[in-house]
Amino acid sequence: MLISMLLFTSVGAIAALAVALTVRSKRDFDHANEVVPGVRSPAPASWAGAHSPEAKMHRRLGTAVRSALNNPRLVELGLSDQTKKIESEALAIDERLVAAAGLPAGRREDAVNALAPHVAALEDAVTTLVTGTTISQSKALLERATSEADIKLQALTAARAEVEQLDLRATRKITANPDEEPGTATR
Repeated sequence: MLISMLLFTSVGAIAALAVALTVRSKRDFDHANEVVPGVRSPAPASWAGAHSPEAKMHRRLGTAVRSALNNPRLVELGLSDQTKKIESEALAIDERLVAAAGLPAGRREDAVNALAPHVAALEDAVTTLVTGTTISQSKALLERATSEADIKLQALTAARAEVEQLDLRATRKITANPDEEPGTATR
């Protein structure tokens, strides 16, 4: 009787451990698929280990964002605005990447490849910001590194706006005046 009770308790403990490990593994897998920690990505879970160009770019975006967020010097030096811009651009690129990957096979490759320079530019902006702040000992070097990263982020923002305008034209939602606010389109 005692042996069967111990056996039953052991099996229960092993089952509970297995469930806990499975839940933790699933949670870790979901977090690994996020571009910005804590923000759910529209990317499919299959991209976590896939070797497709879009999956690799998705993971590169996450790595770039985590590099910026994990650098304590950026917080110390008050560069949280630049970090927020990096997060924002990474999310925008990731959304476009997911949309491009969902296109028909004939158009998918070109659409995904068109986003590669945006991913590289974001990585360069993060590299400029991180290396400029970790090696800088003077305010002038820090300001130059911040300025270079801001210029790259502004270029990314402008490129994204340009692509969005092309998307609007492609879907025949052309505005009468390109300077008008979105949502006032006429046919």
